[in-house]
Amino acid sequence: MMTLLSLCLICAAAVIVIPVVLLLVGLPFLVLMALLPWLLRVAGVVLLLKALFEQPARWENFMPALIAFALSILIGWII
Repeated sequence: MMTLLSLCLICAAAVIVIPVVLLLVGLPFLVLMALLPWLLRVAGVVLLLKALFEQPARWENFMPALIAFALSILIGWII
């Protein structure tokens, strides 16, 4: 059976450890989400150039670039 002292020590340790763990997990996620619209725009440009250089040029080749641009705008608007 846990004593009140051991329960207080466990809760105090959890109050210190849980925010540190959340910070270590959340900070890279926030950086990734901040960079994601820019990375999608770069991918959209690369896919657009790839579609332009393919012969014959068909509209189906431009869909991945269009989707990348749309996602970058949507994620940039949300964040």
